[in-house]
Amino acid sequence: MTFLRHTCRLRAERGQVLALGLFFLFACAAVMYLMFNSGRAVDEKIRLTNAADAVAYSVALMETRALNYDAWTNRAIVANQVAIAQAVGLAAWLRYFERGVANAPLLASLSTSWIYEPSDYPDLLRLVAAFGGTAYANALGGQPIARALPALERSLATIVAAHDGAAHALAGSQTLLHASLATGAAQQALASELVRRIDPAMSAELIPSSHGFASFTRRYGRNEAGGDLRGRLAELTTRSLDEFSRDRRWSIGGPDIFPLQRNVELKRRGGTELIGFDQWRALDTLEHEGQRLRKGRWRWQRQSLAWSAAETGSSEGGRGDHGGSYRDNPKTSKGYAEPSMRELDRVGASFTGLPATRGLADLAAGSETSTGLSLRVSKPRRALRLSGGSSRVEPSGRLHQFDATVPGDEFAALARAEAFFDRSNARTDGRTELPSLYAPYWQVRLASPSAADRAWAAARQEGAVLP
Repeated sequence: MTFLRHTCRLRAERGQVLALGLFFLFACAAVMYLMFNSGRAVDEKIRLTNAADAVAYSVALMETRALNYDAWTNRAIVANQVAIAQAVGLAAWLRYFERGVANAPLLASLSTSWIYEPSDYPDLLRLVAAFGGTAYANALGGQPIARALPALERSLATIVAAHDGAAHALAGSQTLLHASLATGAAQQALASELVRRIDPAMSAELIPSSHGFASFTRRYGRNEAGGDLRGRLAELTTRSLDEFSRDRRWSIGGPDIFPLQRNVELKRRGGTELIGFDQWRALDTLEHEGQRLRKGRWRWQRQSLAWSAAETGSSEGGRGDHGGSYRDNPKTSKGYAEPSMRELDRVGASFTGLPATRGLADLAAGSETSTGLSLRVSKPRRALRLSGGSSRVEPSGRLHQFDATVPGDEFAALARAEAFFDRSNARTDGRTELPSLYAPYWQVRLASPSAADRAWAAARQEGAVLP
């Protein structure tokens, strides 16, 4: 009897442990299920956020490279204009030298009939030797200079046409590039391609209101809303000219000696200039002047020794300074150089004017100096690696109460990236370089999405707050 009572007590105790074990088993299963879902959700959110950042950065990098391309091509356009100026200046200088060789005897006569500063005699002797020696060799060789000049002019004209064509081709490439990026279609296509490579189930959307690339830059050309806007390109080109092109100037002076002479000067003036926006012109003169005392009065004596002028393109009028030729050598400039103007377009040159270039739309100090875009990257619930999604772990029975639902039936993340101007290396002159499309120092960075971006994305997510 005692044995039977003990056996019954053991059986009762076993029944109580089984119930408690089932409760703990269910609790552990629920906790494990929640841990699985939470871990997977965190992993999916991290993957989605990283993908959004990577795609936004890559798309903004494409726009940054477009801005740097603008800067490099703008510089190349300036370089082509400088090359045109050099070719026109060299064409004028060759004819100037030819005329100086022809007048070498007159120069030699003037150098001996006037007295000059002792310190200037070495320069004077070199000039006389250059013209005189070339004249002697030219006479012995059967006038090779006259035979060679036409061929040289045609070569220089070809150089002008080639550089003009290159400059306008670069300007055209800028127009095509910005036309392809203005609407955001190329950026959207790139973003979609990148997220598919990261995860085929992901999709990316460019937030339209966040994209300001089209309005960040503008075209500075001939017939724009504000008129002819090529002034900045003309200024930068003029400032970029080499010393020979900009100002070919020197003087050899003589002392005032009563009653022999006064105001004696041998003046070399010349330079190549952009006339308006559609013509390059070069002019060179060499003139001697001085005063002699005649019948009690000082009288001017001026001799034109060398001159030349060349141009390409067309202009509505006006003239340049050309190293002070019109001011200091008016007789030679107006009486000899202008009438001898060589029109290089007649021998093959073609200058169609300064091309249009891209520049920042707002050049005012303190204006916005960055442009960017915001992206929304999403992944549908059915593709998430959660229970009930693409995972093979499915809730059933009472565990279904712990199944999480994704707001809007998808996970989504926002990201923003910007192109901004940043010169990493400081200028040697200590100055701060302002943002422009003539300096290829545009960088890319991640930025915080704006409130408008979040509002737009929340509306797509049924009002849910996004990471």
